[in-house]
Amino acid sequence: MRKIKGLGTLLLAGMLLIGCGGKNTDNSSSKKEEDIQTPEATEAPAQEPSMEPTEEPTQEAEDAEEKNEHEIDLPDDQKLVADYTSVNGLILEKGTRIAFVVKNTETGYWKAVRQGVKQAVDDLNETLGYTDEEKITFTFEGPKTETDVDAQVNALDAVVSENPDVLCLAAVDMGSCVAQLEAAQENGIPVIILDSGVDSSELVYSVCATDNYAAGQEAARKLCEKIGDEGEVAIISHLQLGESSKSRVKGFQDEITENHSKVEIVQVAYEPQKEGDVTVEESIDAIMKLYPQLKGIFCTNESMGVKALTVLENYTDREIQVVGFDMGQTQEEAIRSGKLAGVVSQNPYGMGYATVVAGSRAILDMENDTFVDAGYQWIDVENIDLEENEKYLYK
Repeated sequence: MRKIKGLGTLLLAGMLLIGCGGKNTDNSSSKKEEDIQTPEATEAPAQEPSMEPTEEPTQEAEDAEEKNEHEIDLPDDQKLVADYTSVNGLILEKGTRIAFVVKNTETGYWKAVRQGVKQAVDDLNETLGYTDEEKITFTFEGPKTETDVDAQVNALDAVVSENPDVLCLAAVDMGSCVAQLEAAQENGIPVIILDSGVDSSELVYSVCATDNYAAGQEAARKLCEKIGDEGEVAIISHLQLGESSKSRVKGFQDEITENHSKVEIVQVAYEPQKEGDVTVEESIDAIMKLYPQLKGIFCTNESMGVKALTVLENYTDREIQVVGFDMGQTQEEAIRSGKLAGVVSQNPYGMGYATVVAGSRAILDMENDTFVDAGYQWIDVENIDLEENEKYLYK
């Protein structure tokens, strides 16, 4: 494994599919002539009123982020054309603007992504000596809920109209953003996907994400171990039309079908897409009543895990093994108390950092990898306190 340690360098490497298309710039020679100064961290204000933009952080929060230091292990099997853990050699113009439109800004996962983004932007400014109005800035926006497709589309319309230097997108619905991505391409705005992809790969420069299919397989293997490799299990999934959730569900299903003949997936329940749909909690409760012999549940993200654990408080007389995805505070406490078997945890901090690196390379029309795998780690009571796994606990 290759290890990188320090504030100025972080993880990454990727996943998915995707084509290339960058915006040509001619900036490198002029950047080398600039005076080098010590900068401050910078974030540009979010613009879209219908979304919930990231609030300006307090000084205490800024200090906490500045102290966030991780050691990152990169997956061994990646042969990348660039080092996505470093901003060295990325000579961006003064005032470069990097726009992020993600699924949500409130969960521990997305807060950790933002921390990685901020660190990469801070490192760029420090390396290039940009201060005050010269600084590279970023915006970080997302809907209040991860199912609000319309809010995300509206934000994309606004962001593209503002003509940022690069657009970094985590799509709520993999088929909903085509018009906005086409507009970005027409305006010479390269698009980097993080976390969750889109249908139109030809409109995307690169992807920084988790190998969600493989992670779904890992979740299936762990759940099967916990239930003795036989019995009924259910899947509680977020975002039926999201690429990441679809890949996790498919990986889980394929692993069960191919390698665990005595395990049966009795139901896949999805997060409601519109008001009035059956809630996640109601779906879980119905599954518990319909399948009294149920032995296990797989939850595909942090929010689904919290909801499942809440409902299961009403069924303490039944031994249900729960495997989650993503590590929030609730998950950490549940693992320690024995209510949660474990989670497949992503590396959002590194993913955010790598996305900025990929976006910077796209701005400069440099070669990028089609996909950069951020990696994942199984976390349970046996390894949750290991120092090398601290980066997988979203703080």
